[in-house]
Amino acid sequence: MAFFGGIVLFSGSLYLLATVGSRTLGIITPIGGLAFLMGWASLLMALWRMDRE
Repeated sequence: MAFFGGIVLFSGSLYLLATVGSRTLGIITPIGGLAFLMGWASLLMALWRMDRE
Protein backbone atom coordinates (compact mmCIF):
# COMPACT_ATOMS: atom_id res chain seq x y z
CA MET A 1 0.00 0.00 0.00
CA ALA A 2 2.87 2.35 0.74
CA PHE A 3 4.34 1.74 -2.71
CA PHE A 4 1.05 2.61 -4.38
CA GLY A 5 0.72 5.77 -2.29
CA GLY A 6 4.28 6.70 -3.15
CA ILE A 7 3.65 6.25 -6.86
CA VAL A 8 0.48 8.29 -6.80
CA LEU A 9 1.78 11.09 -4.60
CA PHE A 10 5.38 11.33 -5.80
CA SER A 11 5.06 10.60 -9.51
CA GLY A 12 1.59 12.06 -9.80
CA SER A 13 2.56 15.36 -8.23
CA LEU A 14 5.65 15.63 -10.44
CA TYR A 15 3.57 14.84 -13.52
CA LEU A 16 0.96 17.45 -12.64
CA LEU A 17 3.68 19.94 -11.76
CA ALA A 18 5.24 19.47 -15.20
CA THR A 19 2.00 19.50 -17.18
CA VAL A 20 -0.16 21.99 -15.29
CA GLY A 21 2.61 24.08 -13.77
CA SER A 22 0.88 24.54 -10.43
CA ARG A 23 3.53 25.09 -7.74
CA THR A 24 1.14 24.22 -4.91
CA LEU A 25 1.36 20.54 -5.88
CA GLY A 26 5.09 20.53 -5.17
CA ILE A 27 4.48 20.21 -1.43
CA ILE A 28 2.98 16.73 -1.98
CA THR A 29 6.13 15.33 -3.61
CA PRO A 30 8.15 14.79 -0.38
CA ILE A 31 5.18 13.01 1.20
CA GLY A 32 5.19 10.59 -1.72
CA GLY A 33 8.92 10.08 -1.30
CA LEU A 34 8.38 9.21 2.35
CA ALA A 35 5.68 6.74 1.37
CA PHE A 36 8.16 5.10 -1.03
CA LEU A 37 10.73 4.85 1.76
CA MET A 38 8.14 3.33 4.07
CA GLY A 39 7.28 0.77 1.40
CA TRP A 40 10.91 -0.26 1.00
CA ALA A 41 11.40 -0.41 4.77
CA SER A 42 8.30 -2.59 5.14
CA LEU A 43 9.52 -4.92 2.41
CA LEU A 44 12.95 -5.25 4.00
CA MET A 45 11.44 -5.91 7.42
CA ALA A 46 9.15 -8.61 5.98
CA LEU A 47 12.09 -10.29 4.23
CA TRP A 48 14.17 -10.09 7.40
CA ARG A 49 11.39 -11.69 9.44
CA MET A 50 10.95 -14.48 6.86
CA ASP A 51 14.68 -15.19 7.02
CA ARG A 52 14.63 -15.47 10.82
CA GLU A 53 11.81 -18.06 10.90
